Amino acid sequence: MFQLKMWARTMALAAAISTAFAPFGSVMMPAQVYAAEKLELVEQSPITSGATLNRYIWQFERKGQPVSVNVDAIIVDLHNPYVKLDTIMGTNNQYTKKQNIQKMAQEAGAVAAINGDFFNTKAEGVPIGPQIRDGKLEATPPYLIGFQSFALTKDNEPIIDLFTFEGAVTAEDGTSYPLGGINKTYYWYEDDGVHTPGQHAMIDGLYMYTHSWGQVYRSIDGVTTPTEVLVQNGVIKQIELEGIINQIAPEDGYILRASGKAHEFVRDHLKVGQKIKVNYRMFAKDPTKTYDPSTFKTMIGGHTILVEDGKPSGYSRSISDISGYAGVARTAVGFSKDKRYVYLITAEKSERSQGLTIPELQNFMVNIGVWRGMNLDGGGSTQMVSRPLGGTQVQYVNQTTNGEKRPVVNGLAIWSLAPKGAPKSISIAGRSDLLIGQSYAYSLTGYDEYFNTLSAADLAPLGKWTVTGNGVINGNTVTATAPGTITLKATAGTASAQHQIRVLGGQDIHSLEITGNMPELKVGATYPLPAVVALTSDGQERAVPAAGLRWEFAGFDAEVNDDRLTIKSMDGDQPAYLIAHYDRFSTSQLLTSGETVVFADFESNTDIVKKVTPADVKGEVSRVQSGNGHSLKLQYDFTGGDKVTKALYAQFGPEGQKITGNPSGMTLKVKGDNSHNWIRAEFKDAAGQVKWVDITRDTNWSDWKTVHVPLNLSNMQQPLKLNRIYVVNPANGQETRALTGAVEIDDVWLHYPPKADQTRNEVELVIDKPTLKVNGNTLRLDQAPVIDRGNTLVPLRFVVEAMGGQVIWNDTAAGRSVQVLLGSNYAHMWLGSERMALNGKAVTAEVPPQLMNERTMVPLRVLAESMGWTVEWDGETRTVTLK
Repeated sequence: MFQLKMWARTMALAAAISTAFAPFGSVMMPAQVYAAEKLELVEQSPITSGATLNRYIWQFERKGQPVSVNVDAIIVDLHNPYVKLDTIMGTNNQYTKKQNIQKMAQEAGAVAAINGDFFNTKAEGVPIGPQIRDGKLEATPPYLIGFQSFALTKDNEPIIDLFTFEGAVTAEDGTSYPLGGINKTYYWYEDDGVHTPGQHAMIDGLYMYTHSWGQVYRSIDGVTTPTEVLVQNGVIKQIELEGIINQIAPEDGYILRASGKAHEFVRDHLKVGQKIKVNYRMFAKDPTKTYDPSTFKTMIGGHTILVEDGKPSGYSRSISDISGYAGVARTAVGFSKDKRYVYLITAEKSERSQGLTIPELQNFMVNIGVWRGMNLDGGGSTQMVSRPLGGTQVQYVNQTTNGEKRPVVNGLAIWSLAPKGAPKSISIAGRSDLLIGQSYAYSLTGYDEYFNTLSAADLAPLGKWTVTGNGVINGNTVTATAPGTITLKATAGTASAQHQIRVLGGQDIHSLEITGNMPELKVGATYPLPAVVALTSDGQERAVPAAGLRWEFAGFDAEVNDDRLTIKSMDGDQPAYLIAHYDRFSTSQLLTSGETVVFADFESNTDIVKKVTPADVKGEVSRVQSGNGHSLKLQYDFTGGDKVTKALYAQFGPEGQKITGNPSGMTLKVKGDNSHNWIRAEFKDAAGQVKWVDITRDTNWSDWKTVHVPLNLSNMQQPLKLNRIYVVNPANGQETRALTGAVEIDDVWLHYPPKADQTRNEVELVIDKPTLKVNGNTLRLDQAPVIDRGNTLVPLRFVVEAMGGQVIWNDTAAGRSVQVLLGSNYAHMWLGSERMALNGKAVTAEVPPQLMNERTMVPLRVLAESMGWTVEWDGETRTVTLK
């Protein structure tokens, strides 16, 4: 918005500014015309029936330098009965409540709009010029020189011209006083031959304010003292001499503001209860023109004339106060020679567009067919919004200056009056990928023959759906059946659309997790199956549908019906595993173990102290009442200090709390806070070696949740200690997580494998030697370890069983694979594939598992990492030792 500085609060400055706005004698400054090098129409898109958005790139030279400007024009066909052009204003159609054009248009239900009139940035937020909205006069023109206005007559004929105003207030005793205007703020007169140049317009002025003026203060100018009169239904209800009426004008009335001689008129001639009359009219400044503005459909004020008779015109006002010779954002309106088309124009000033001078704007307008045109408010106020085809909300067309969506006082907007028509174009809305077994209801969006949006509800009864590929359809609901693609097709009337859906397979899964925990299993009992959550390769967390899973059991036998698991038998000598397969990807959960012990339930005063890092972290660690018992609460404040990793620790005593043996897993209850922070545990062994275990890397829940955490502590020196549990917000991505909050911890359990599985075995292999030593005892192998492309491959079954684990061999139509179970660790490897599932996470090995002499050979490194083994290498003897 250009600040028109005529409203300065000192009379000296006002007089100087008034002189600056005076016309250049009887001849206006001529426009400077630039020859266009290239005017390219880059896009043309219907908005609604009778309105089209044209997008141009305007290229030329400015001072010998090449210039490129993005200019947008909405072209409205006034002969089309299905389109309406009118003004919008403020918030809830009230002045003094500015809004950006997008919000203003959305509130009005318009399908497109541009910003409108200039306004005094220091005043209340009302237009300088006149405004008519829906045939109702909202504001009158000022007594200023050269401010043009755009209007539509009752016959939808466009006009751009100079208008003025006259009116009078008549008391019951017959005395009258001139009315200065309606819904006007303060300004200073110019040399118009009637008023004294430089005089403050509110001095001795009498003005009317309607319900469209949205605040109780009316032109608080710092110069005059107001006297106000409330009128309803033509009767005076209240008079405040040298004071204000503390309300907005009622819808069935108005408030008069008077000062100076107008105050004397009110004091001497108006009384509460008396009737009062107000007469006023707008008319063309040129007396030869016989417009009747009282019948106009719409009207909006602007600044100077730009185009006359299809040519750049002289200016009706000086353009120096609107940066006329600088390349800035511009807004303009004009119409064609036959008066059929109105052009709403914005020129962009941004890193991609260099803005326009006023002469350049004139030249552009002439080149696209404007016969008569004027400019509207520009600069930071320049805004154009339009509803995209098939869309429901208007969006910005231009890139605004500095990205600002500036609140303005009014605008010109477009509405659709068309009835609902037959579908012209449709598109399918919904997911572009599905999991196996997932069902998803798709919908249609589009637009009709009048280019108006058709909603999903409009199109639902018309839609006909078909699918080909790896899915089936029922109505508009698609169910994915196998990895691959689905082609979804829909028709509505004569319109049709197609949508490609990718069905995600195992290769698209980054990790798979069985959530929640099963209770202790009993033969004959039935349990609900836990949910399975997949993290896809593109970072989406998705619940896996039951139909997409295949369940497998180790250590027990069961059957699955719907989402229920019935236990048929148990193998008491083996741990029980629940294994979830999704296509060629898997994860497992250890259900039973040799022993489960309570580590901490916080029912007694545990020796827990608070620690923080860095020192400016604030928080408290406390034992609090929770349900019928107690829990451990960590309340943190990470707002202080620099952007570094911040943590609040619950330290289990000064040296940590002792753990017996090597637990394979830990279960605990966590009450989250939706903070997305991490929660971790820190273990320490007798040698001071520290191992950190993630309880969660995303606290995305707010109630209590049971969390199972696999533990790989077997390579640590006993006795082990749980040193601390803590909340941490890492520096990387810190802004995406909450800096304050509280989590609670309760019922920490440790799970131990059967005693046979706790044996601390040591296995030794020699490359190319067909023997294996287990705790010093030598076994014969029928396939020796080998090195392939720098990777050590070992015979899987011999090694795993020697370390106390078990191997499951699978030979199915999907391929051949092996599964490894050891404690709470799990691996699933496919022959010939470098991609593996290790503890539910995707890992890519450098070489794939392969058969040698009918033995499955696997890369030792990835196997050892997933099982928690330590690996020692003796290069001289080419010996591998596993512990």
